[in-house]
Amino acid sequence: MYGELMIGINMLFNYAILSFTNKVGNHQTSKRRLWGASFVGAFFVTLFPYSMLAIIFTFLGMTYIAFGQTIENWKSSLLVMVIASFFAGGLLTLVYTNVSIVKSNVFLLFAIGLTYLSLYVVKVKWLDTRTMNKLISYTLDSVVKLWGRSIPLKVFIDTGNHCVEPLSGNPVHFIGLEAVKEQLPSDFLVALENWKSGSSPNLLQFPAPYQKDLRLIRLQTVQGAAWAVGIKFESWLVDEQPLPAGYIVLTKEQHNYPQGASAILQVSAMEVMKEERRMATC
Repeated sequence: MYGELMIGINMLFNYAILSFTNKVGNHQTSKRRLWGASFVGAFFVTLFPYSMLAIIFTFLGMTYIAFGQTIENWKSSLLVMVIASFFAGGLLTLVYTNVSIVKSNVFLLFAIGLTYLSLYVVKVKWLDTRTMNKLISYTLDSVVKLWGRSIPLKVFIDTGNHCVEPLSGNPVHFIGLEAVKEQLPSDFLVALENWKSGSSPNLLQFPAPYQKDLRLIRLQTVQGAAWAVGIKFESWLVDEQPLPAGYIVLTKEQHNYPQGASAILQVSAMEVMKEERRMATC
């Protein structure tokens, strides 16, 4: 009974580590294969608990069974497995040390549950960091819909952009005017080019059909405070993910946009992309 208990405990801990590695490394290994590798690892570690050589060979064999579709795939999993083992190893040692005094399954379930929870937290933080590094390094494809017209744009998420529309609190994004100029209604474009921001700006000079979608946006720049026209977009898909309702401000300084982007998104877009990444990896 003691041997079966140890195999079961090791198997659950092994599966937690392998599952973590599978998600973080995006290996797409099936659960059946993960459970099989977990059992093999648990069996040999229980059989040779004090042999360091056996533990090393078991570790390598277990990872190869789970992720050895290719040599490169297997090698990439080893580092993640080692890191995950540091988080689970302490609890596993605790179970081994106290297994003789365990009177019920509550202690074991608590240790295993705590391991899964800790690995889940690490996984989320790991994926968030990786997603953020990707988002701040590259432009993303997007399609914004404005007054019935779909406009493709290269966008860049700016973590320093916290601009919001004051009444609704909706995020404000920035688009280079030249990138969308040909897609704008001609009467609106003429009004926009003639619009002057002043101490008491107003939107009455814009054609009536568009006024309901316009808001005054107060911008703070290095030159000082200024007013801009915010335009409510119908929808905006970034990397095929929809952004929440918001407004855009058209600027003439597109040449200052990083990575050759045509639009700079508000920082809230980062949370949308991170949340979608979490859902995709659950």
